[in-house]
Amino acid sequence: MNVDLIGCKINDDFKRGVVDCISMAFHDDLPRYLSEYHPETTNGVPHQINDWINTNIVKHLTSGDIEALTFTRHSWTGKLIVDRKNKITYSIMRGKRVCQLRREKREKPHYLQTIIAVLNDKLMAPTKQMTLFEIESGFDKETISKDYDSIMQGRINSDDGFRHCVIAYEAERNEIADIRMVFLDKDLDVIEQVQINDFVKPDFAKLTSVEPAAQPSDEEEQPSSVDLIALKKAALCKLW
Repeated sequence: MNVDLIGCKINDDFKRGVVDCISMAFHDDLPRYLSEYHPETTNGVPHQINDWINTNIVKHLTSGDIEALTFTRHSWTGKLIVDRKNKITYSIMRGKRVCQLRREKREKPHYLQTIIAVLNDKLMAPTKQMTLFEIESGFDKETISKDYDSIMQGRINSDDGFRHCVIAYEAERNEIADIRMVFLDKDLDVIEQVQINDFVKPDFAKLTSVEPAAQPSDEEEQPSSVDLIALKKAALCKLW
């Protein structure tokens, strides 16, 4: 059974701050990197975008009730934003990556699946999505519980009343094309989403450097088996 809408708890200052941290990665950090190092190739840029976003979050967003928690997955390090006042945790990733997760068959859960399975366990999307294939969540409670403990390390207990929100964005030509805050249920169906495109500031300073080519997914683990057949994409991915 769902609780009252969660999005109303998120104030505009927080929304603006999150958007600014992501925008700075594209408008400031990336141009600075290209102008200082003049790289012959930019294969590592997608991963660096994540690093710059995380750095901006720590520098510019964390204060008062807002903090950033570090967690590790093998050799990969991630950040979670925690709003202790409103009891909401946040992760940031590209919207396309969220869509991919719905149709991946994985041996181990993605960190987002684990966190949502625990914190949003009692929430359910008002409309369950229809897909061409049966989606198997596939992870037992013990696996999820152990994985959650390894991520949180006791910093956010499962019974503390927290909910998890994904800040999902898309970028085109080094500009934020879309950004929203999305609350998902354990099947990664949308419970509620808050559009925050209005907080995106246009970048009037045009980049003079050559833009990096489009890169693969920039998330923690590469998909274990991802079906990207174009004819089925629209039917499988309804989040956006």
